Amino acid sequence: MKKTSIVTYPAVLIADDADGYTVIFPDIADAVTGGQDLGESLVNATATLGRFLVNYHGTLPVPSTMTELTHRYPADFIQFVAVDLANVATQPVETGVSIHSLDLAK
Repeated sequence: MKKTSIVTYPAVLIADDADGYTVIFPDIADAVTGGQDLGESLVNATATLGRFLVNYHGTLPVPSTMTELTHRYPADFIQFVAVDLANVATQPVETGVSIHSLDLAK
């Protein structure tokens, strides 16, 4: 049987003043993203969680429970986000600067 590489962590979606959302992962320090609407925020949350966990050193933290989080974030939307770390690890990451993005006229 193949070992699973799917992990699930809770994300807290905090409504912004501008109708968007900021997304935090209480169990993953510095993993923050957002979006202009709920759908975009959840897509970005999945990508952010994957990138952070693939590069995480050590044992992955134990995810908080829904009960713990509803007490800590009573006014916010909490959604569990699942990601397949095997797929994240094989996706190319674009890095660097395009020559077209540089203003060489200066």
